[in-house]
Amino acid sequence: MNVKKMFHKYSAFLSEDAIVELAKEYGVEDKRKRKLTVVPFFWLMVLSAIESAPRGCLSKLVAFFTASFSSIHPGDQVTGLSSMALSKKLSNTNWMFFRGVYNRLLTSYINSLEPDERLFFAQFKDCFSVDGSIIRLNKILEKLFKSTCKSQAALKLNAKFSNVSLAITKLQVTDGKRHDSRFRFITKDPNILYLFDLGYWSFVRFKQIADACSFFVSRLKKSCDPLIVTVSDPKWAHLVGKRLSQIMNALKEMKELDVRVQLAKSKQSKFKTELRLVGVLHEGEWRFYVTNIFDALFTPSVIYELYSNRWTIEIFFNDIKHILKLSHIFSKTKNGIMVEIYSALICYLLIRIMIAIAAKKSRGKITDFSFKKSVETFKAFFLTQLTELIRGTKTNLMAFFQNVVSAIVYNCQKPPPSAT
Repeated sequence: MNVKKMFHKYSAFLSEDAIVELAKEYGVEDKRKRKLTVVPFFWLMVLSAIESAPRGCLSKLVAFFTASFSSIHPGDQVTGLSSMALSKKLSNTNWMFFRGVYNRLLTSYINSLEPDERLFFAQFKDCFSVDGSIIRLNKILEKLFKSTCKSQAALKLNAKFSNVSLAITKLQVTDGKRHDSRFRFITKDPNILYLFDLGYWSFVRFKQIADACSFFVSRLKKSCDPLIVTVSDPKWAHLVGKRLSQIMNALKEMKELDVRVQLAKSKQSKFKTELRLVGVLHEGEWRFYVTNIFDALFTPSVIYELYSNRWTIEIFFNDIKHILKLSHIFSKTKNGIMVEIYSALICYLLIRIMIAIAAKKSRGKITDFSFKKSVETFKAFFLTQLTELIRGTKTNLMAFFQNVVSAIVYNCQKPPPSAT
């Protein structure tokens, strides 16, 4: 999809008429004409994610909304917006409407991206990092969102994050006590690579991924002592039949380990699938990973590099919690919390879309641009052109997005890596 078509499509998706139409599908309609109707409420919730003030308490969000209305309605003093009115709006506006906007944008965004040209990512249909993150909540929500700490409330975000599109494709919001292993993220699609940490370690999960003709890389669990059944180098044939704990002396002569193993200790175990165990000596410490990738092109060092890409989901959580202020959720109802979460996700995705268009326009890659600088650039434009967004026709929105993208191209590219 060329740049012009991308501008046109996203402007059509986010126009005032399109938002109103989608809102109706989720029962979100303006029964009476008020200042805080669906479209302004939608945009101001999304944009509040990049304001430094509103996150943290309801009164600050009210102040942000009130100040914003003064730019939408010049000369009109907005006095009727109270904390209670906004709180009711958060509680009563179906959060699935916000999720619907996110999913619609996500599908179009993924379809508009060029294939990933990174050598080893290119072998897969997509690569997903999977992880979870905790957000503390108001204590009043303790019964709804239980925390691992007594007399506290917390929610857990379990996310499936695409390393190719740099966007969340599946999100589960639960209480903070829920274990990561209960997150269901595997699809039947073949040739998908999954990168996950020990919280998702499961023989059942390994089998599900293999049965779907997909792949995974995970760190080796410390309590797991795999049995070596085959070695790639005949020099180490004497290691066959031994467990990892029994070859520590042999490891002193190696820089890499590459063997086939069985994970289950018991002969009665139903999990008899052979997996690949690779080890890399990094800064004097052995790091072990299990995978079902047996292709010789994927050397132990390549497997290590693949797994290191799981860090991108940690960067995402940092961006969403700190740059977009999601670490300070103030709502006291489940619906309001979900509206806040998806408002931040829409804002995140909108910035990613602008970066993707900037990358295409500059013939670069989406990884060439700083997310934080792009957020600052977007914020500078919406502060002066808020009316164009909230009362956005397709034409107005196209002009707005074109200006933002041009500024991102000019101001937000990362410096080239220094030569070593």
